[in-house]
Amino acid sequence: MKTTGFLLTAMCAASSVFCSAQTKEDSIRWEILLNQVSVTAQKPLVKQKNDRISYDVASDDDSKTLNTMNMLRKVPFLTVDNDGNIKIKGSGNIRIFKDGRPNNSFTNNAKQVFEAIPASLIDRIEVITEPGARYDAEGVDGILNIVMKKNVSIDGLMGTVALQTDNQGEPVGTLYLGTKLGRLDLSTTYSMIDMTKSGSEADISQNLNYKASGSSMNVDLYQNNPGLVHVVDLSASYELDSLNLISASLDGVAYNVKINGYGGIRMLNGENTLWGYSDDYSNSRQSYYNFDGKVDYQHLTRRQGEIFTLSYLLSTSDTHYQLGENYFDWVNRPASYDFNRYFRDNDGMFVEHTFQADWERPISQMHALNVGAKYINRNNSAEGHQKHDGELISSNDFSHVTDVLAAYAEYRFTSPKWSATAGLRYEYANLRARFHDGSADNYGRRLSDFVPFASLYYKIDDANSLRLNYSSRVERPGIDYLNPFRHEDMIQIEQGNPYLDSSRPGKVSLTHTFISPKIVTSFSVTSSFGNDGIGSILTAENDKLCSTYGNVQKYASHIANLYVRWQPTPKTNLTANLDGGWAKVSNDNLGLSQERWYGCGNISFLQDLWWKVKLQVNAGCSQNAVQDVYTHHNMQWWHGIGLRRSFLREDRLNVMVGVNNPFMHREHFRQYINQPDMTGLLSQKQVRRWCVVFVSYRFGNLRSSVKKANKTIENDDLVGQKKQ
Repeated sequence: MKTTGFLLTAMCAASSVFCSAQTKEDSIRWEILLNQVSVTAQKPLVKQKNDRISYDVASDDDSKTLNTMNMLRKVPFLTVDNDGNIKIKGSGNIRIFKDGRPNNSFTNNAKQVFEAIPASLIDRIEVITEPGARYDAEGVDGILNIVMKKNVSIDGLMGTVALQTDNQGEPVGTLYLGTKLGRLDLSTTYSMIDMTKSGSEADISQNLNYKASGSSMNVDLYQNNPGLVHVVDLSASYELDSLNLISASLDGVAYNVKINGYGGIRMLNGENTLWGYSDDYSNSRQSYYNFDGKVDYQHLTRRQGEIFTLSYLLSTSDTHYQLGENYFDWVNRPASYDFNRYFRDNDGMFVEHTFQADWERPISQMHALNVGAKYINRNNSAEGHQKHDGELISSNDFSHVTDVLAAYAEYRFTSPKWSATAGLRYEYANLRARFHDGSADNYGRRLSDFVPFASLYYKIDDANSLRLNYSSRVERPGIDYLNPFRHEDMIQIEQGNPYLDSSRPGKVSLTHTFISPKIVTSFSVTSSFGNDGIGSILTAENDKLCSTYGNVQKYASHIANLYVRWQPTPKTNLTANLDGGWAKVSNDNLGLSQERWYGCGNISFLQDLWWKVKLQVNAGCSQNAVQDVYTHHNMQWWHGIGLRRSFLREDRLNVMVGVNNPFMHREHFRQYINQPDMTGLLSQKQVRRWCVVFVSYRFGNLRSSVKKANKTIENDDLVGQKKQ
């Protein structure tokens, strides 16, 4: 905001003592001088609330030329590695919301979606590190809420068109359109990503050493996954009157990729080859879609702050995976593998209906009560077949249905210095599994859980605040963990466990936030703990890697998180998100444990140069906390440099050119395996150096966008519902 000398002169005129002392010539001289002065005030980009911290994307000039994935690197407590994996306080176990409601398209396909959406379409990004009682007890370690622009007006039709491409030949195109017809607001976004062979290629090698037999297995594989990814969003709202609003949306992601690959496997005993072969699976494919449809009705009463909301959500996804392998160049072919072609066909379907009612009522100026109820019907099904040379060897037809009834009550106290929230959530879940092929007996289970939550917030002064949180969640197994279908090939055996129970992890955190015009810091320490967690069980059977799941895992961690945003000059910005800590995972049944220090982080430097050109430099690293008792990973690094500039009136045209990892051609990822039956190393190399060009153009006049209900459905999804 700029205030010219005209305003200062008017203030001067209001003071009769001062102005009467000026001659006419002096007044003219003062006005000339003051008209050369401007006063600039910067709106704070980071805001701390009792239950969340938010980043004001709309007020950040960088939103004009960055996509959403790059903008996330500037948000407190978020780290984003070079593969687009998003973590909150170092944990990747998160859910992603859009406009306050869960969005499976965003959660399951974050990299594709956020690289396709320009940040200019986003109002703010919120990070909820400790979800309260109003959120589902099926828990995650954090919620990322993407709030799209709203409450402005549209004069006719407005929109944005953007195109990004790189030297790997992977273009990303996005079109956004919005309009207003009386009380009806409409908007749509469509993006398409062209995944090429060169952009998706990877070299993979694996070595496993079996302790019982002394044998070792070497696997070498090359693969790429070309195909198209489509991302769509349709939103509408209709304002019945000043107290009633109906809003609806449809979000979706769909892709169909071809899987190309070839490689070889050798089983060795010392220098002797026991058996081996080469293979290719160039006829393999994977298709996937996920759509979320949502309707909200919001009613505001005459009482200030009282809101009643009814919501319905339909979420559905379908995955179809076909793997066809051709075997050749056999060495000492085992008698049990007298076939030359292996075919595997898996179909997975997920359908979820959710009905929810929320009521928020202020009791007085400082006291408020939130209550709500929810019903979820979740239906998972999986069907698969295995064939050798066209002959059916095995099949499965399995479905898993879960009904969840939930109710919560949350009390909130707010004063100028203090605010506190206490809540309790009750959930009843009825789980039923059906084996339609008769391969096992049908079974069911009923679970009942009380989940408490408490939060205390203290505003020390205008710049400093403290927040203390305790939360507990429920983790229920998804179909990928429950499916009992036994998949077996020459090197591995995979099988789910239909008798898994839910687990109850908890955590305590303390956060200090400091906000000033030039520097913003937020420092947090968190301790997490859990027993009977769902973990992998890895064994060796006849020199094959066997994997299943069980309630066998204990977990404890202590992590520190630091966010710093520093503006030493009006043209210089430095942002850092750093996580580091210690974690221990143990499995008492197997007598195994693993504990390690780990860390991740990213740093961004932005400098205004000449002629409206901006220079940005990014760097980061990532090392996951231990997730099980068997494996750990090496540290991964990335960096990048880019130049950005805006053109035309109102900065409607934006151009960015950059280079990712200019000093690193390939990234080397290593996973180390250590368990009683075997040791091993999984190694993967991918191209990481590429040049990027991004261009966006905004047309029309933006003044209003689709309105959203203040409350809506928020489903924290399952453990074991694999991201596609």
